[in-house]
Amino acid sequence: MVLDVRLLVTDASPLITLAAAGSLDYMLYASVPVLIPDAVFHEATAASDKLGAVQIIEWYRTHADVVRVEPTEVFQLSARLPRLPRDLGERAALEVVRESRFLSQPEDRALVLTDDRDVQRLVAVDPARVILLTMWDYLLQLEAARRIQSADAVMEAARRAGRSPAPHGLWDRHDPEVRDAVQSILRRPDDA
Repeated sequence: MVLDVRLLVTDASPLITLAAAGSLDYMLYASVPVLIPDAVFHEATAASDKLGAVQIIEWYRTHADVVRVEPTEVFQLSARLPRLPRDLGERAALEVVRESRFLSQPEDRALVLTDDRDVQRLVAVDPARVILLTMWDYLLQLEAARRIQSADAVMEAARRAGRSPAPHGLWDRHDPEVRDAVQSILRRPDDA
C-alpha cells in the first residue's frame, strides 16, 4: 500500500523559526504536500514587521503548487471577534484533520509539525495516522536522512535572527515502526 502523506503545520512557531533561519524550503524536503491552516498562516504573517512574516508569504507564493493554506470555519468565525482566541491555530488544525477529506482514506497519514505542547487533542483524533513531530524532531530526522547538514546550525541561525526555538522533541515517544516510516518518507528522493 502506498501511503498518502501530508505535512500539517499546526502552529506558527515552525514557520517563524525556519523563516528566521532562512530555511523555509526544509519543509519541502519531505517531498509531500504542506498544509497550513488559515489561522496558523494568519498568526505567522498578519503583521508584516513580525519576524519571518514577509519570507513566509513569499515562500508560500513561490511554492503554492505544494503548500496550501487550508481554509477553516473556526478561523472565519473568529476573525469577526475583537481578539483572536489563543488556541485558534490548534482549533483550526483540528478542523482540518477532523472535518476535511484530509484523512478520509485508510492510506492517508499526517506528519504534524508543531512546537506547541498543547496539541495532544490533535493526535487523539487518530493516533495511528497522525504523527506528531516538533521542529527539532523534523530537523534531526532531515539531518539523519542526509537531507540537511545540521539541525543545530538551523537552530543557531534562528537564534541569531532573534528567535528562541527550544530543542525539545517527541521522537522517542513514537514506536519504532512509526519512526521507521517517517525516516523512510524523509529519505525519499524529491521526485518520489
